[in-house]
This record gives sequence, C-alpha cells and structure tokens, in this order.
Amino acid sequence: MQSIWLDKGVDLRAGEGTVPLHLGPLGALRTLRGPRTDIQIEFPRQGGTHVALSGAHVVDYLGSAGSFAFTWRHLPADQADYLDALRDRHVRGPLRFVLDGWKRNRLSRSAASLGYGGRDLTGVAITSGYTEPARSWPDQAPPAGLGLRWVNWTPGSAVRLDRDRPVPVLAGEAITCSVWAWSSHTDTVRLIADYRTAEGYTDSAAGGAVTLTAGTWQRLVLTRTPPATTWGVSLAVMAVDRSASDSVLVLAAAQCEAATSASAWSLGGGAPQVAVDSAPLKLPRAGYVDPELTLLEV
Repeated sequence: MQSIWLDKGVDLRAGEGTVPLHLGPLGALRTLRGPRTDIQIEFPRQGGTHVALSGAHVVDYLGSAGSFAFTWRHLPADQADYLDALRDRHVRGPLRFVLDGWKRNRLSRSAASLGYGGRDLTGVAITSGYTEPARSWPDQAPPAGLGLRWVNWTPGSAVRLDRDRPVPVLAGEAITCSVWAWSSHTDTVRLIADYRTAEGYTDSAAGGAVTLTAGTWQRLVLTRTPPATTWGVSLAVMAVDRSASDSVLVLAAAQCEAATSASAWSLGGGAPQVAVDSAPLKLPRAGYVDPELTLLEV
C-alpha cells in the first residue's frame, strides 16, 4: 500500500489538502474540497503464487487494479450528500476522478505504455495491420519498456488510445497530448485528439503532418483547449503515408496532461475509472460530516 502526501497546496496545520478532488461521471465531474493529505493508494496484484519443483517461487501476474481511500474532516453537508448519491448509485457511473498534484498523465496505464510496455493492450486499438512488442523505447522517456511495433498498416489508418475510456477534460483546461514515434523509413504521421461529447465522438483536433527521420525517435505534440461541450479526449496516431512496402512504425510513451506544453513522460493512470466500494461517515456537529470514501478501479 502506498500513502501519498501532496506537497502542493497543503494546509499542514489542518491536515487538509487545498488541492481539490474532481469526481463523477465523464462530462459531469464535480469538484469537492481537497481530502486529507494522507491518501491511501494500493494496487494489489491479481494472481497466485506457486512453488516450482526447484523450490523457486513462481508468481502469476494477471493484472492489478487500484484502490483509493480518501477522508475529510468537517465537510459541508451538501458535498457529503454528493458522496451519498455516488454510493447509492443515484448518480450514474462509471465514475472518473482527477486529483491535482498526483499523476499528471491522465491516459490509462495501458495507453500510456502503448500496451506492450505494461503488458496490457486494453487501452490500444488499431484500424489496420497488426501490432507486436518491440524491444525499443526512447531514451528520452525513462523508464524503458517495450514499444508497440505497428506492421502492415495502410495510409489513413490509426492507432487509437483510450477510445473507450477517454481522458476527462475539465472546463477551460488546455490539454497537451504527446507520443514518441520511430519509423524504419521516412514515413509521415499525424497526432489527433478526438473530442468526446454527450453525442459521442463529434469533433477532433489534428496536429501537423510530421515526416519521421528513419531510425530516430521523435516526439509528436499537440496542444489544444477543447470546446466547452467536450467531455473527454482520446488520442490517435494516424499514418498519413507509407514510403516503403516494408515500413514499420514503433510507438511509445504516450501522455495526455492538463498543460500548455509537453512535460517529461510519466506513467499513466491519473484519471482512473472507478466505482464506490464504501463511504462511511461520522457526524461531528450539525451541518458537517467526517466522511471516508474508498474507490475501486474498474
């Protein structure tokens, strides 16, 4: 289990964080007062542990999902009522949360690592060709993982990231998307941000076409302020053309962050999809409550 102490915007005297928690369904995240700063985060491994004939331990890793525990003191009753509404499924899920000052990369862990880097392809989809792991990763984006090798693609096709779970966007935010790309030839690619609204994917923003230098990692970057109707953003790397029949593209280290420029790549998971596990509370005095909230990644 990990305990995090948010250094930015913390009132050490009260033990309460001034960094707000944004929580709710996509397109309707509600901003709550910052929880207490000793936040419990755990990613328990799913899978068994066995002993081989040699006596060595064999660990089966089937994945991991996060557990997040927040607490407040003297939270106003109206905000506590919202937690009750989430617990009772009065507010329809699935839920997402963003905690400023925690992980800046809001892509899922799968999409941020381009699937193979984290051995999980749930956040990655392609429209043509096939993918396989590549023992290649940009030195500029440590720690190294396995890149996604994209083969037999056709011009105009794309690798889509978090299409089913777009990154939440808060009102007025500038969003910077980035991904590292490598080509065996001088192929041209484009980074696209697809905007998810109440009606689905109805609009997008495209970066300029970038001709890759063969055998060299290059970072594609796109910064936009989405329209007010935008609920979330999904990334896509489009192959504009194919300079040779045996061209191969490798992608790695994707990021989507609330910023006006691209920062150093970090592991994803900054806006997980969650469900309420428990929400007990205490009543310290009239009009206020001391609630706890445990969210489970789903």
